Amino acid sequence: MYAPFSRLALFLVLCAGFGVLFYGGWIAWRGTTFYDFDPVLMGTGGGLALGGLLVIALTVGAFAQVATARDTAAMRRALEARGAEAPRGPASAGPAAPGAPAAKGRRQPVLRAREE
Repeated sequence: MYAPFSRLALFLVLCAGFGVLFYGGWIAWRGTTFYDFDPVLMGTGGGLALGGLLVIALTVGAFAQVATARDTAAMRRALEARGAEAPRGPASAGPAAPGAPAAKGRRQPVLRAREE
């Protein structure tokens, strides 16, 4: 429902992150070339560049979360449209392999309280 807005907002944040990264790199480059390795300009530019990298990395992670949520919702809609129930229980609860003896009288393990 909110996926197009989320993707647009994340794209704008990503563009801003790249802008801060390049602006910081430009300031640091000016400090190294034009001002004879000025530590203030190099530190300011480097800090801005690192901040831009952080924004980019977090935005990529947020893109992954939005994509996962979109794909999960699509899979759920497909399962519900098909009328199938989602699998429940442990993965080994399916039918036994051909030729395997049936597990009769098998009990499920029970977690007991820890005695101290």
